[in-house]
Amino acid sequence: MKRRKLRTALLLTALSLVVLAAALGVSTYAWFTFDPYTNVTPLEGQIADGDTNLLIAASPDGPFDKQCALQPTDLPAELRPVSTADLSQFYAATSQDKEGYSITFRNVTGRTPEYLIHGTVYLQCVGGGCDVYFQSPPLYLGADGQVLAAGRLGLKITGGTGAVQTYLFRLDALGNTAGAASRQTVREKDVVVGGLHGMAAAFTRDPAVPVEGYFINTGGRTPLCSLEPDEIAAVEYWVYLEGCDPECFNPVQSRDLALQLGFAGEPREN
Repeated sequence: MKRRKLRTALLLTALSLVVLAAALGVSTYAWFTFDPYTNVTPLEGQIADGDTNLLIAASPDGPFDKQCALQPTDLPAELRPVSTADLSQFYAATSQDKEGYSITFRNVTGRTPEYLIHGTVYLQCVGGGCDVYFQSPPLYLGADGQVLAAGRLGLKITGGTGAVQTYLFRLDALGNTAGAASRQTVREKDVVVGGLHGMAAAFTRDPAVPVEGYFINTGGRTPLCSLEPDEIAAVEYWVYLEGCDPECFNPVQSRDLALQLGFAGEPREN
């Protein structure tokens, strides 16, 4: 069977946001006290010039093309830190002890539009199968090291068969985070909130992985997903501040955050 060739395509989705906040008192440390106002401007999703078999759309019904307008479902007035282990349950701190550690929490899953950015785009590989990776550049979430150190990018990819792949990505590799300030806001290290016992957190190991392991242009790379010819995959994205991350405290306020998702499709023999 003659092998079909697919040209590598870049999908570029861009979402810019600016985080602004009033200064907090010097004695305030816990992330639950943040009140950063966020101005979000959805931009256009695009792919590289030229013929391509990897397409993008804002709706599962299309139209699939080389670009689409982003239509996030959650655009908060405030970007507020939360903690999650699986992108299905989200928790926010409500109080801290005298040493500044967060000690009580609440489930805010039903209120996530107040806390984070969430939306969905759809990918389709036409004319053959392909493996889908991040492409960096253009993958970009700004140049602020404090935000990159504290921030997370979550993806939940649902294929045409209903199979779901969930990822939580650390963003440190996207910029220089060496100068980011750090302070523990919970007593445990390398954890996120996985549930509640009353109002106390049940911590679990932080599942976030380095984003660079999914770049198309790196060794040992891992595909985000594999698409059969004409298969449509829903790609949900979340952008949030992980509240249990030690870089997620007062210095992350009044910073700039940009979101630009870049995907590349690589030919796969069927």
